[in-house]
Amino acid sequence: MTEFDYPASWYAATRDADKVRPALATQEVADVVVVGGGFAGLHTARLLAQKGKRVALLERRRIGWGASGRNGGFVGAGYAQRSGALVDRLGLEHVRQLYAQSRRGVAIVREAITDFGRPDILMGRGKLSVSRTDQGTGFADRTRKLAEQLGAAFEPWQTSRVRDVLATARYHQAIHDPTAFHIHPLNFALALAGAIERRGGKIYERTDVIELAREGDGAGGGWRVRTPQGSLTAHHVVLAGNADLGPVHRRLAGAVLPVATYVAVTEKLGPRLGEAIQWTGAISDTRRAGDYYRIVDRDRLLWGGRITTDTTEPKRLRDMMRRDILSVYPQLGHIEIAHAWPGIMGYAPHKMPQVGEIEPGLWVCSAFGGHGVAQTAAGADAVAAGILGDPSRCLLFAPFGTGWAGGSAGRAATQLAYWGLQMRDWWDEKRQAQNAETLRT
Repeated sequence: MTEFDYPASWYAATRDADKVRPALATQEVADVVVVGGGFAGLHTARLLAQKGKRVALLERRRIGWGASGRNGGFVGAGYAQRSGALVDRLGLEHVRQLYAQSRRGVAIVREAITDFGRPDILMGRGKLSVSRTDQGTGFADRTRKLAEQLGAAFEPWQTSRVRDVLATARYHQAIHDPTAFHIHPLNFALALAGAIERRGGKIYERTDVIELAREGDGAGGGWRVRTPQGSLTAHHVVLAGNADLGPVHRRLAGAVLPVATYVAVTEKLGPRLGEAIQWTGAISDTRRAGDYYRIVDRDRLLWGGRITTDTTEPKRLRDMMRRDILSVYPQLGHIEIAHAWPGIMGYAPHKMPQVGEIEPGLWVCSAFGGHGVAQTAAGADAVAAGILGDPSRCLLFAPFGTGWAGGSAGRAATQLAYWGLQMRDWWDEKRQAQNAETLRT
């Protein structure tokens, strides 16, 4: 495998046939240059191309090569940071607008799939966020109140209803989002690229950006993006990468932590999978570093989970993922893992995306790790609107900024924080189980 081949995954094994695009080898001019061929960059380029802008997108490897082509494929509203924490910091009205922007991202993804005539990319509807501890008698009222405050469509499910579709004693209540869905992310990325080109946009793969420099003076000037064999000049540049932006913009690269998560897909499990999971939508649990999974290919289980700042792949990854599955669904018995892979995501310490104009004509659309597919579209929509003259959507993300993430010390601190949160989750479950056992005896 070369560095330009897609990493082995179930998505890569089932991807659409697609051309290898050339590297940039000439001097070109565009209205907007987008750096990064993941979802954030692809959505930005597509939305601007739809408005008649001359767009050029540069990707150092292949379209969807990174986290965008390897993730869980969940599309739903909200953010990785919890709504309560956002309300405490920003106030309810600001958070309502942020949530509405995330719903706008959901709509963009759904409408794009319809526009492409690719219903096969959409693989299931609805999402359950399940709790591994009993949330008490006030859970339903709290959930309905939060949904009303945010203008959201989610609703509470009590434990009995959850266990009607998920045959495990690990889960209690759940929040059901009927507007969410799940997709084949790599095929969606490839479809976005095709749509950009049909609108006249240019895409260059296997193209490293080695220098970003301002052209001219002040806000009226543009930018030059230089690659090993060519260059692009444009009024606007959108940086849609993550921690790999070091050669392009070191401050932004330092504002994002590379964090690993893992995904596995089983061999075909037959009827026993349907007996354990009678739900064709997406499922995740509400722990700080919880599991997320869904049924694919009728009777395979796609399972993701674990978060670490150690980006090296574990030696026994398949065994690790198998244990995680059986800890929730032991009745599945012997299962074989057909595919297992890591994905490196970009996280900001404030747990929100980084979206907006950081210098005149220089934009960031980054740090979408843990948020889901829709949030990349929400951020791209905000940046595209800003470039077209409406800064209001970007201003929603302005309080979070692009502060330094702390480098290696930041990674160590984040890992310690995750371990602490995981220990709290473990202790909460253990204490509740002990209390339940005491009541039974």
